[in-house]
Amino acid sequence: MRLVLAFLISTGFGSAALGQAMAVPVLDVHAVPYLDDAGRSAYQRWLDANLPRAFAVAPDGSFGAQTGTPYEPLETVRRAAIEKCAVKGAKGCALYAENLNVVRPSQEARTAPPPGPLISGWSYAFVPDENYIWRGPSQARGVLIWGHSYGGPEQDKRGIQPQAHNRPLNNAGYDVVRFDRQAMSDGRDAAAGWLRDGLRQLRRLGYRSVVVGGESRGAWNSLQVLDTPGLADAVIAVSAAAHGYGGSTNLMAQTDELRSILSGVAPGRTRVAFIQFANDLYISDPDRRAALMQNVAPRLEALLLIDRPDGLSGHDASGTDAFAERYGDCLKHFIMDVQPPRSCSGKPR
Repeated sequence: MRLVLAFLISTGFGSAALGQAMAVPVLDVHAVPYLDDAGRSAYQRWLDANLPRAFAVAPDGSFGAQTGTPYEPLETVRRAAIEKCAVKGAKGCALYAENLNVVRPSQEARTAPPPGPLISGWSYAFVPDENYIWRGPSQARGVLIWGHSYGGPEQDKRGIQPQAHNRPLNNAGYDVVRFDRQAMSDGRDAAAGWLRDGLRQLRRLGYRSVVVGGESRGAWNSLQVLDTPGLADAVIAVSAAAHGYGGSTNLMAQTDELRSILSGVAPGRTRVAFIQFANDLYISDPDRRAALMQNVAPRLEALLLIDRPDGLSGHDASGTDAFAERYGDCLKHFIMDVQPPRSCSGKPR
């Protein structure tokens, strides 16, 4: 595994420069009753997990943290959290929080739902994700626009919850907006054009920081916008791909096309995180891809290259809990901080 971290220019783009995001009750670790340090650490890890999720506590300090798959009923997750709390005989286990809300009767606080699409086109939309905390342009530290992968004209991937490694950035004050594309019209270059237009409009809404990212085709589109100065303050490109997989003849053109994209990168103040995994059938030449990214680093404010980390394998590795736990804080700090983040050591935290 290779991890390269290059900070080229210090510009004061860190979290202090962005101010404070509005307080959200569910994020207040110290408001959870009964917990000791271990319990608070468990609650913090639970906050970094995707939905559905539930957290139960008992007067003796016992707790139960549970998460589920995207299609699992919340009631199932609730029961599992309470059962985990009570497994050692604890009495009075009850839910403290579920999803984005504090549900304990004496402290109940619900997170306001996001609005509908911010931008809509014939074949795409920029949609605030209801699974993430919403603050709005005037209250958020910034916004992350997340692009889904592409599975062909018959696979509709709109509405999929962005991957959990984005959760720490959301908890730190960034809104999360999905870049949803209609599968039948989702051409690679057409989507890049939609994305450029959408980023301009989001700037005009008043966001102080604009981050664009995605997985697979969503990541490829994110790299394509680097040809236009001022569109994105940061890019998170995970398993960037747009040429099929395995023995596809299109895959042979991937490295040359990536070189072409990177040759057009406009010098500026953009931070780029580029992540790829071993045994990815959608990637043609990971060594050359890594070298191309290092070559473009002088035209970026900063480059974070996470190259085939140990213990993570395949095109979909970024969607695993292991990746989120190891690199969620790393990516958050890279986006927000001027100094190299300690959590980017490549080891699980």
